Amino acid sequence: MCWCAPIATAPVAGGRFPPPSLRCRRHRGRSVRADASPEPVDTQRKKVAVAGAGWAGLAAAHHLVKQGYEVTLLGAESGPTEEIGLRGFWYPYRNIFSLVDELGISPFTGWTKAAYYSSQGLAVEFPIFHDQPRLPAPFGMLTYPEFPSLPLIDRLTSIPVMAAVSARDLFKMFGCSQKLYKEIFQPAIQVALFAPGEQCSAAATLGMLYYYMLSHQSRQEFVNLLHLSTIDVVSIKLWFDKKITIPKVANVCSGFDDPSGWTFFDLTSIYDDYADKSTTIVEAEFYNASHLLPLNDEQIVSEASSHLIKCIQDFEEATVIQQLVRRSPKSTMHFLPGSYKYTVRGSTTLPNLFIAGDWIVNRHGSFSKEKAYVTGLEAANRVVDYFGDGDFAKIIAVEEDEPHIETARNLNRRANELKTQIPFSEFFL
Repeated sequence: MCWCAPIATAPVAGGRFPPPSLRCRRHRGRSVRADASPEPVDTQRKKVAVAGAGWAGLAAAHHLVKQGYEVTLLGAESGPTEEIGLRGFWYPYRNIFSLVDELGISPFTGWTKAAYYSSQGLAVEFPIFHDQPRLPAPFGMLTYPEFPSLPLIDRLTSIPVMAAVSARDLFKMFGCSQKLYKEIFQPAIQVALFAPGEQCSAAATLGMLYYYMLSHQSRQEFVNLLHLSTIDVVSIKLWFDKKITIPKVANVCSGFDDPSGWTFFDLTSIYDDYADKSTTIVEAEFYNASHLLPLNDEQIVSEASSHLIKCIQDFEEATVIQQLVRRSPKSTMHFLPGSYKYTVRGSTTLPNLFIAGDWIVNRHGSFSKEKAYVTGLEAANRVVDYFGDGDFAKIIAVEEDEPHIETARNLNRRANELKTQIPFSEFFL
């Protein structure tokens, strides 16, 4: 998370899971830095401190420097570093790709394919979707991936999950009384969310009710951060003594003997530096990995190697000749049930303090690196608005829903509206 604080006369503040088509960084240790054009010293330049040098901090600092602000970036490491976390840059990351185009650099590979592994072996092989004829959602996801052991009838059961739960359904589900809903919650929802409960999402309603009815003021948004949880990540980079054929560059795995979800990347295929090596270089990352933190490096390497063998048997004939283990305790957000109400908005009760990153609630609809970058741009725009100086950053919206998906949503809303014709004595049991 990034904190961004204007400090000219006061302080602005400025973040992981994959869809199947992605691009990866081609070069190791390459970093992006935005410098302002040389200008005469101006003691009247607006000053901004950006705390946090991730994607959110990069977005805020880069845009504000372009607008002529004097930016101090706190938390940046000097020299090239390797990123902890997924190297994938997924197809919907339109704002990050726009930055790359603006900078005139080419740090990525082409689009690559991905695979999912379970404890039973290969579960799904994903194609590069935008290379396929476009089908109405969700038929592309049901048709193009290869599911070696999952019948179509099982895949079709995913469709009902896409239906949104309305606020009215939420109150019905948890046994709210007719009188309480009709006299208290229904008016509150209509006034705060500008629509009847049957037309409002459950998540938005819970957030609204917490904000207006449960939360307290004297800087409560910062106290709420203490309720948010994180998980441990362990990253293991392994050099094997022989070439191993890894069908897909990016691989996602779960369902093994421990609580970790994990990924592994074929770095030999991703990085130009490794292309001509006679070895195989793989990086595996384990999430929710608190059980691995106390182990020594050799034990962690053994654990990672055994997991790799379960996915690709050729690893059994290879020997680890070099290793790098990195432990990152409490480094990734844990989206616990009920955590939404504790997340924060980009603006705070301090007029010159703005926040960006994974824990920020916004309306853009992106996720992971793209969300962090977008919230950084939003923080920069709040700084521009605060000072009244500079141009707002242009933020590319996520792709709109296809017409049939929007139609389905409207039908769902209509069905909920029809429920209002049912007497409350029948609606609430």
